[in-house]
Amino acid sequence: METNMKRRDFLKTAIASGAVLMAGGALAGCAPTGGGNASKGASDGDSVVGTSPVSFSEETDVLILGTGIAGMSAAMDPVEAGHKVMLVDKLDRIGGESFIACGVMNVSGSVMHQEAGIPGTAEEKWAKYAPVLEKAGETDDLEYKKNVYLCQTEWADRVYQDYGAKFQPLAEYKDTGAPTSMLLPEHGIGDMTTVLTPLQKGLEEKGATYKLNLRATNFIVNKDGNPIGVRFNDEKNSKTVDIKAQKIIVATGGFSCNQEMMSSFLPTQAKLGPLTVHSMGEGHQMCKALGGVYNRMDMEANRMSDLAQVTVWGYFGPNVQITPQGRRFIKEDQSHDTPDKAAELELGFWWTIFDNQLTSGSQKWNVEQNMKSNAERLVGPCNTLDELATAMDVPADNLKATFEAYDAAVAAGEDKEFGKKLFLKSLAAPYYAMKHFPYRYKTHGGMKITTDSQLVDKDGNPIANVYCCGSTVADSGSDLSPNAGSALVTGKAVTAALKA
Repeated sequence: METNMKRRDFLKTAIASGAVLMAGGALAGCAPTGGGNASKGASDGDSVVGTSPVSFSEETDVLILGTGIAGMSAAMDPVEAGHKVMLVDKLDRIGGESFIACGVMNVSGSVMHQEAGIPGTAEEKWAKYAPVLEKAGETDDLEYKKNVYLCQTEWADRVYQDYGAKFQPLAEYKDTGAPTSMLLPEHGIGDMTTVLTPLQKGLEEKGATYKLNLRATNFIVNKDGNPIGVRFNDEKNSKTVDIKAQKIIVATGGFSCNQEMMSSFLPTQAKLGPLTVHSMGEGHQMCKALGGVYNRMDMEANRMSDLAQVTVWGYFGPNVQITPQGRRFIKEDQSHDTPDKAAELELGFWWTIFDNQLTSGSQKWNVEQNMKSNAERLVGPCNTLDELATAMDVPADNLKATFEAYDAAVAAGEDKEFGKKLFLKSLAAPYYAMKHFPYRYKTHGGMKITTDSQLVDKDGNPIANVYCCGSTVADSGSDLSPNAGSALVTGKAVTAALKA
């Protein structure tokens, strides 16, 4: 009872401010004329400037905010169970930022792995991964993390078998030295349309509907303070749209593009520009206004190059990364390490040097795409290191000394200076180089939830009808697969709740 009253008191303030909207009547426990502990000065007929009375134009069983990989994946179980599912996006297109992602998905024990003869189940892999989390003290939500981990594999199998998603055959890179835990879309890095478009169309065929140009602004609650819908602003027609729903899933992504939130929670990264422009944290703010609790908001965002896909090449072929002075400064086989180190050293920019081992390797499609679309950043082909140094405007002596040391590490079979493990191989002419700039990318702070993804308040009590997944949830991983896995957890929970 005390918890309910605390929540009602909180909602009185949220409703009075317009952060949460009321669907008719007064909030249970509130004096209609503003007496007692109700919102000071509030009376029947009062309203917040700019708001209009709630008027539902549509109704659905499941309302999903966001149409990226998390939103679409959360729709799978409810729509397959026959429920009415509506996915809404503020943009004029489906897919959010997922369609432009690198597409590297860390998944274990999938059907694709089995077909390629790669042993190990997801359960077996989790048994090895869980102690690593425990050692790092990551035990507060270990059950949820396990569910996400296992659901990543289930998701990959289902979109492949049931929706026709296309993945690059593991046989094309499993024996090259590349990590076999990584699944890639059909043509390799950056080809997410071959995975997400079949999922998008498959959901539509099963009955899901998409609505675009609708920006979610407020939760709508009933007289008991329970969310029963969402208010949107129609970005195209400049009007208000209210949609009623039994269950609401928030899959709106992170907050890396919200400068105010970055300055508040991650001030050390506030001066880095955002790689994308749409991750504004609206879902975070809406859930907070409803009484939700932020969690791990100080967990650093991923840094990335503005040529994000190029930073992933090191998993699949050899390259050497150097400073503007021509010095090697990092191992090249981890995508986020380089921009992290570049930011630490305040480099401003750095270079990736590569050769035909990448242009003709397993990721040749992506290499060619990036060379064409970023021609202003491309140097080469160059037949000598002196020629390359001149084209890059770096000291030739430094560059040649860098390659001498690197080639010595290759010959020794060990990179003692930086610890590179994957593709420790020498480069040969013709040489190419691409220039990078450091940016911030995916944030990890998000909403506190239950094991089944339901939003909770500051006392740990579930907030009725609202679920969160993907980058709206705290510590959602660094690639797309945890977003998909967490969404599958959410979709299962919502389907079970609707059945109950």
